[in-house]
Amino acid sequence: MRLYGFDVGSRTAKSYSHETGETVVADSHRWREILPEGRVVSTGYFRKKVPSLLKVTEITAAIYGTRHILGRDVDVILDIGGQDTKVIDTRTNEFTMNDRCSAGTGTFLEFMAGYLGIELVEMGECHFAVERAAPINSTCSVFAQSEAISRLVEGYSKEEVVRGIHLAFARKIGDMVPEDAKTLALIGGTAKNRGVVDALKEHLKIKVYVPDDPQTVNAVGAAQYYLRKGLEEG
Repeated sequence: MRLYGFDVGSRTAKSYSHETGETVVADSHRWREILPEGRVVSTGYFRKKVPSLLKVTEITAAIYGTRHILGRDVDVILDIGGQDTKVIDTRTNEFTMNDRCSAGTGTFLEFMAGYLGIELVEMGECHFAVERAAPINSTCSVFAQSEAISRLVEGYSKEEVVRGIHLAFARKIGDMVPEDAKTLALIGGTAKNRGVVDALKEHLKIKVYVPDDPQTVNAVGAAQYYLRKGLEEG
C-alpha cells in the first residue's frame, strides 16, 4: 500500500504521496474528501481526527520535511500558518508560537487584502510594483487597518501600503527568530507570497530558503518521519 503524509491545518488540508510525489490541497473542512486510501501518517492542527497509523506533531513534521526537501539542515524553521506562526530552532528542538491573535499569521494578511479590495495572491505583485513603503507599524488587524486608511488619505498608493504591511509583518515575526541564527527555512502557505519573503530577507539579513511548495512541507515531513524512524513494514 502506498504511503501518504496528510497535514490538516487550521485553514487547509494537504496530502502527499511518497511514491509519486503528488500533492493535493483543499480547505481544511473538506479534508475527508482528499483523504487517500493507503497508509496515512497525519500531522497538523486536526491530526487527531484523521484515521492514520501514526500521528506526528507539526514541529517534527516541519523538521523532517524541510530537511528532506532542501537536502540540508537550517538553524531555524519559520512556519507561517493561517492561525499561528511557529519558530522552530532545529539546533535545540525548542520552538515558540504566536497564536494569541491574528497578528503575524496568514489571517492578518488575508484581512488586509480584503480591506484593500485585492486578492491575497495579488499582494506579492503589489509589493514589487513599488520601491517606497508606506509606514505601517501595527500588525493588529484593527490598528493596521486604521493606519492603512491614514496612509491612503496621505497619498500613498495601494501598492505602497501593501509593501508597508509586508514590512510590518516581517518585523513582527522576524523578532521571534533567535538573533544568532544564520540560516532559515520559510514554510507554510504564507511563504507563497513573494512580498513576505522579500520583506523577511530585508529585515533578518540572513540566508532564507523557501521550498518550491512551502505549503506541503509538513505533509512531506510526516511521511519522511515514518520512513526515517524505520517504521515502514518490511
